[in-house]
Amino acid sequence: MKKILFIASLLAIVAGGCTKDETQSVVAESKTTIKVNAELEPQTRTYYDGDNIKWAETGEQLNIIYYADDNSSSRRQSATHADYTIDAEGRITFSADFTTTDGATSYTLGAFYPYAYKAITSSISLTVPQEQTPAADSYDPTCDILVSKEPVVVEGTPESVKFTFARMVAFAKMTLKGIGAGETIEKVTFSSSAKPAGAVEFKVHEAATVESAKWYNNYEDITITRENWVATGEDVVWMTTVPTDLSGTDFTVTVVTDKYNYTKSVDLADKTLKFERGDVAIFAVNDLQRQEKPKAYKLLTDINELNTGDQIVIATKPSASSAAAMLSTTATGASLKHTSSMTISDGPVILPENLPSDAAVFDVEKGVSAGTFALKEVTMGYLYGVYDPEALTNTLSFKAKKDASASWDISLTSTYTAWIGTYEYAGAESMRYVNNYSYGYKFNFSGSASYVYIYYLDGESSDEGGEETTTTPLATPVVTASAEGDVVTVLWDEVAGAKDYTVTCGDATTTVTSTTATFEGVAAGTYEVTVVANPADSTLNTASEAGTATVTVEAATAGETKSVEIAFPIDGAASGNSVGTIYEGDLLISSTGSWRTDNADGRDAIYIGRTTSNELRIEAQNGVTITKVTLTAPVGYLVDLKAKEYDGYATETFASTTEAVWTGECTTRIVWTAAGNSHSNIAKIVVEYR
Repeated sequence: MKKILFIASLLAIVAGGCTKDETQSVVAESKTTIKVNAELEPQTRTYYDGDNIKWAETGEQLNIIYYADDNSSSRRQSATHADYTIDAEGRITFSADFTTTDGATSYTLGAFYPYAYKAITSSISLTVPQEQTPAADSYDPTCDILVSKEPVVVEGTPESVKFTFARMVAFAKMTLKGIGAGETIEKVTFSSSAKPAGAVEFKVHEAATVESAKWYNNYEDITITRENWVATGEDVVWMTTVPTDLSGTDFTVTVVTDKYNYTKSVDLADKTLKFERGDVAIFAVNDLQRQEKPKAYKLLTDINELNTGDQIVIATKPSASSAAAMLSTTATGASLKHTSSMTISDGPVILPENLPSDAAVFDVEKGVSAGTFALKEVTMGYLYGVYDPEALTNTLSFKAKKDASASWDISLTSTYTAWIGTYEYAGAESMRYVNNYSYGYKFNFSGSASYVYIYYLDGESSDEGGEETTTTPLATPVVTASAEGDVVTVLWDEVAGAKDYTVTCGDATTTVTSTTATFEGVAAGTYEVTVVANPADSTLNTASEAGTATVTVEAATAGETKSVEIAFPIDGAASGNSVGTIYEGDLLISSTGSWRTDNADGRDAIYIGRTTSNELRIEAQNGVTITKVTLTAPVGYLVDLKAKEYDGYATETFASTTEAVWTGECTTRIVWTAAGNSHSNIAKIVVEYR
């Protein structure tokens, strides 16, 4: 049954000022409900069913645009109601609320499909979407565009209006041959220089609406997706286009499946292919060429997709801007730093070449506890978390040995948030988690779950469904270490079966294939040095226990001058991001300014604005004395800063210069802030100390 709705209201339209003049005319309006009969040109409806094209049983809606008498500048629009009827002939009857105007002698009406509210109704523009979701045997009805062929003029107040619609778009029914049967089709992209995607502009109240319409071919690509689309080897693809003549041009079809990519470019020289208004162009594309899919990390949305042999990275929750930071290999106290921000594009996919250089990349192995995973960072060892209940401290770091604290329970929430936790830490009885402690700063190990995501790269499962493979640890390296000045040299004997060695000295870590490693710029102090042998064949051996040695780095001799030089750009810098710590040893150099690394204008520098509170801080550590600081600007830019030296609390200004040179003796810190005249750009920092 059609839903009949009567709505009555009285509106007063007053021209001019804020008070009503009794001599002004007042237009009285009211609302009623009219019946709308919709018919279409032959072979035009909203979905395809064999030889017939029909209206859908639900979900169809028109926009009715009308005006009273000749007042076309006062158009109104009404959406048809959700309830409608379809007769045996395929004609559809809608109802719609209609606003009448007292004294009107006639109404002019037009309509279009699909419904869309329009702020401007004198000329309507509708777009054929580039992203379409058709059915297996029909086009996507949301991509159809129907327009009343002629305006309808009704004398008096209409109770029933009949529209005949014309279809403004064209259809293509394309058969693809050569896709592997049983593969899941993720998307199909049709591309042509003839630009089959775009928009149509029309005026529903203009005679010969279709003939006066304008089509705009704006885009070359149309992308088609379907749910649960399993290839058969001869796969039909429906798409909707603006009328387009491809004759004499070319087109390319690209298919992405869960296993391969397929492509075919078709040259239409001396060939005819037209997508004509209201028609279905039927054609086939044969011999699609199969290509290997490029490796990419995919967002983990099903925990069953994670298997041993995969490779993963762990990221913070992507924001609306698609920025994300990842778990890195760099320690910050008892936590692990985030990488610098990156952008996740092309949906939830990360290409390996786009990973930040310090991202922690893990091979997934079976954990020592049933149902758990071990995450082995390819350069650092196994990720582990440990809690000391007496000291109330947490540690998230890497170790050479796979044990209970390096075995993780991994689960997903409904929003694909990953919870990565373990029960096995120092006898505590509740699970603790890898936690995104502070977005853009660090990951730690704590008692609350956090919002992190896992991106995985499919691999061959190494121990799926079986018991833990019996392997033998490599022999423990025998290590010696020595220091000369601030340079530590580590030596060890070769270990049979090792492919390389992970060497640590304090917080610094490196992986080498030789039997020696060198660490430079080591601050004065005593350090434990460790060497872990990594296996060449993980099916035969596990990593060795850490071989250890102790080394002492003496403080610099009084009067001996050393220097640190930092020139930009440096790895990990991203334009606009805050800088943070850029050097740590006998000196700590950090900045709260931002990077300028685009290099489009010759700059690779730290930037400190003239009106900001940002600063460059240089601190003396381990008993050293800073004697000279030189800040150099990029070519064409300036340094305009003031330096506050905290030994004597003395302030010195270096205004608008290409090179700022501070000299003196400082055992605490020098803080550089804006002098206030110009922006500052620092391309190189040289600090001398003794």
